[in-house]
Amino acid sequence: MVIDTALPKATYIRLSLLLFFQNRAFYIYLLICGIITVYALSTETYLLLLIAWLPYAGYLIAGLLATWRNASDKTLPFLLPTRYTFQNQEILTKTDLGEGKFKWTDFVQWRSLANCYVLFHQQGFILAIPRSDVKNRTAFERMLNEKIKR
Repeated sequence: MVIDTALPKATYIRLSLLLFFQNRAFYIYLLICGIITVYALSTETYLLLLIAWLPYAGYLIAGLLATWRNASDKTLPFLLPTRYTFQNQEILTKTDLGEGKFKWTDFVQWRSLANCYVLFHQQGFILAIPRSDVKNRTAFERMLNEKIKR
């Protein structure tokens, strides 16, 4: 199966923000900030609020800025027209910048997010294919279910 596609900038931003806000560390730190907030307010140690929430705000701002900066960089491969060739043992990708080859066994899961099929690689990166560019979604999802255990 071959899919020619390009991830639109708006879709990239939406997908990036969804993945950013689904990060487990984001919510663990939020829970810690909540506990520190309760403690700081009950003991009137207000400096703890600054110590807890300033890094959290910095993390949040840095994530939003990185998303915006990446979406504006037209040389990044995920925003270029890409040909995905899905073979029996691997996935081949091709853009104007180069080619890639990924084994099916290296993907740990797939999900449908932001109107894209998102394939999660064990090394932390993703392949995102807009659903609108997949001609036979039923066959594609069947292939993903066979090749990648959800």
